[in-house]
Amino acid sequence: MISGMFGVVDAPDIRFGDDGSAWVKLRGVAKDRRRTKDGQWEDGDPTYIDIIVNGKNAENLAESVTKGDAIVVSGKLVQREWTNKEGQKQKAYSIRASEVGVSTQFTPAKTPKFLAGMANTPSGEESQVGEPF
Repeated sequence: MISGMFGVVDAPDIRFGDDGSAWVKLRGVAKDRRRTKDGQWEDGDPTYIDIIVNGKNAENLAESVTKGDAIVVSGKLVQREWTNKEGQKQKAYSIRASEVGVSTQFTPAKTPKFLAGMANTPSGEESQVGEPF
């Protein structure tokens, strides 16, 4: 089992298999953050990984997450191997997610309850909070 926090690089793209079951593949990025000696935050090297979600969870994810959101993922790390046209072995890793949640570390989750509350604010607009990724 693997878990971590990722920034969503591209909006989820929902697809349906031959049997009608939904699945989503989205690209996530994880970065180390640390404080420098002068107290400033510094980003480490980014690590990109595909996150695969199936079934009803995929449908919910496609409606709940967009590019720039921070998500918390739990699932199984999977390695895929193939041989390219030049005969070289290739490897790729992905996470087969069993759980995905919108992180509330940087911004509120935009649930129906949250959006209904925002519609009732005097300006009718959401406040803009900086994106973490």
